[in-house]
Amino acid sequence: MSRLDHSTYRDWLNLEAEGDLGRDERARLDEHLASCPECRSEREELQALDGLLRRAAIPARADFRASVMSALPTAGWEARSPRAWRFTAAVILLLGSLAAALMVAGPGAGPAPSGLGALFAVGGMLRASVMAGAGLLGASWKGLGLILDRLIASPVSLGAFGFLVLALNFFLFSLIRRRKPAGAMARRSRG
Repeated sequence: MSRLDHSTYRDWLNLEAEGDLGRDERARLDEHLASCPECRSEREELQALDGLLRRAAIPARADFRASVMSALPTAGWEARSPRAWRFTAAVILLLGSLAAALMVAGPGAGPAPSGLGALFAVGGMLRASVMAGAGLLGASWKGLGLILDRLIASPVSLGAFGFLVLALNFFLFSLIRRRKPAGAMARRSRG
């Protein structure tokens, strides 16, 4: 068996207090405690602390959770009756069945009736707009990254950018700062 360092035994004391120490480690800890007064003292302190915490524990009533939960105010959507959700459920069901019909029919299934063709056209338009928006967003972030790279490239531009940010912060703080009414200023100047 390898010899353990003192900090390992101290860790085991904490694990023993929590009830998480294995049988083999407990036996090795007991052997160590027989020859180490410092660890014995720490074990006694941990046991005294554990006893104190057990005696100081406040027992909770059996219905505590239920009484706290019933005292909480209800959220707006919780207060609605199930009838209020009928329209929402109907819309979700309609859109889900429409999506399922479009997936089954698919654009490659042959000639579609005029109603489905219009829906496919709207779906294609939405898909194209999402793809264009994603591309524009990616290009915007890339452009912002290039601007930031140029800003922090030289100490002069970084200092100017820092000064601009600091000036904007002071400007915003001056706008936010509470100003005294004009009447109070006039009374103060007279008094």
